[in-house]
Amino acid sequence: MKILLVLGTAVVALLWTVFIAVSAALADWLAGQGGQLQGGMQALTQWPMPAWIGLWLDPALAETLRASVVWSVEALAAFMPWIVPLLEWVAPLLWVIWAIAMAVLVALAGVGLFVIGRLRGRATAMA
Repeated sequence: MKILLVLGTAVVALLWTVFIAVSAALADWLAGQGGQLQGGMQALTQWPMPAWIGLWLDPALAETLRASVVWSVEALAAFMPWIVPLLEWVAPLLWVIWAIAMAVLVALAGVGLFVIGRLRGRATAMA
């Protein structure tokens, strides 16, 4: 039972670490894009709707979705001067959250191992 708890904790820790590493890398990349990010988003709004979208969606709905994306990009452009500096803080903040979650995970695993040991000790004492 203890081995299962340790292996489960290790798997959760590994998945959590990979998730945070990928998220931090993405945040660093976005922060590095800076002003290019807004230009890329503007280019996205100019992209024509592919013909195959009409097979899956009603053309009116697809155009409404496209208009929503254009509106979102234009609204985001107003906040871009504040968003780019904040993106530089995302990766370090993610690693702080990772450390706190890992401390909680290790503490819970330690408590679980302690409880399993106590329950196993009682079971052998009763037998």
